[in-house]
Amino acid sequence: MRPNGFNRPDETFEQARQRMIAEMARFIEWGLKHPEKVEWIPRHRVGSGMFSERVKQMFWSLAFTNKDMPE
Repeated sequence: MRPNGFNRPDETFEQARQRMIAEMARFIEWGLKHPEKVEWIPRHRVGSGMFSERVKQMFWSLAFTNKDMPE
């Protein structure tokens, strides 16, 4: 079994690593150009507790269904 992100059997670890770095760089550049389209990321002080399951589910459902996100 390969870790998430390594779903292309024809690429090496280094190729997968470079692909993921490039994808992340494109996403960061897009987010900086379009801050109004980026989802708010909930935060709190380290060690002060955890987010409720409802907040986690809300955040991830928004993040994964946002049609404005780049491909």
